[in-house]
Amino acid sequence: MTAVWNKIEELSEHIKTQFENTGWSLEDSVDDYDWQNSLYQSLRYRRAHLQVIDRRETHKVYILHATVFPHYNDPSPIWGFDAVCGANKITGAFHDFSNAGDTDHYMMKWFAEEGKKYGWTKPRDLPDWAKHIFSKNMVAAGNVQEGQELEDLCKLTKDSLNYYLKNVGNSQQDVADYHMAQNRYCYYQKQNPHVVRSMVNMGVEEHTIRQFVNTIQYPETA
Repeated sequence: MTAVWNKIEELSEHIKTQFENTGWSLEDSVDDYDWQNSLYQSLRYRRAHLQVIDRRETHKVYILHATVFPHYNDPSPIWGFDAVCGANKITGAFHDFSNAGDTDHYMMKWFAEEGKKYGWTKPRDLPDWAKHIFSKNMVAAGNVQEGQELEDLCKLTKDSLNYYLKNVGNSQQDVADYHMAQNRYCYYQKQNPHVVRSMVNMGVEEHTIRQFVNTIQYPETA
């Protein structure tokens, strides 16, 4: 396996360990898809999801997706990370603390300052659907290869997750309800056509991936 694949696989294991150390498993709620899914919950966050699509042998691609949603009475941001990895480069890496009720939340300000420590040689332009939900400080990078940029991406992701898991839940309010802000995030995520298209191209039936997106990846609640 290549250095890029090894590095992102190690990152996926790190994220899973962090979720296991901070929450309890909701594995019974995950249907038997033919890729890795892990769901967690804790008193501090409502839902953490780790998804790994390992098609290195058949399609030369490894995809890592992870999110953490706060409880509905908490205006903390949503933590999200995605990386689509070919053998020798990450074609797309996306990482953000996204608004889920408070655009001035102190955690979002921390992420903005932390991100200033890094630069990306090939920033990615965001499509219109993404501009509705991601912060202006979002990491969107392409052509990330073995070397310092890959190291920086993994370090920022690990540091931000560590910070996030220590701070999410601190803003919970007894009578608040921010579920519509989280629904908005999920709604616009589901406007991304590449998720369904790429999985269909890898042999997954369209109705299966659409069900997954709607019920596991980005479920909305009434």
